[in-house]
Amino acid sequence: MLIVAIALAAICALAGFRVAKNAFGVGGRVAFIALVAISALAGEANAQSVASGRKTLPQDARFCPSWAEAHERTLASLNNGRPPYGGRWKGCVLLKKGVQIDVVGSDDEGTEIVYEGKHWFADDPLF
Repeated sequence: MLIVAIALAAICALAGFRVAKNAFGVGGRVAFIALVAISALAGEANAQSVASGRKTLPQDARFCPSWAEAHERTLASLNNGRPPYGGRWKGCVLLKKGVQIDVVGSDDEGTEIVYEGKHWFADDPLF
């Protein structure tokens, strides 16, 4: 409740309302402190919403150094049996089911992990 009151006072002070400035007597400092507090709380809430942590890989998966590379690999595998174009792959790794990995993020577009100290990407949502 106190945070809401400070935030409201900060917004009023930034907007230039005299009532908020006279109520606290320090207007600008209160506004600054309130904005820092709100930013810190928002950052903490955002950090907790990411489903990251150490997990076990549920299936065999190929991870590449970039999401674009992983996506190109997926598209190349969907080309009706034709051989992929003559591009060079930059060094994707195939991880087997059951490997322990650090998941940075996973959504509908893909998965980002940390494996052996490097960031890797897959085009599939694995978690």
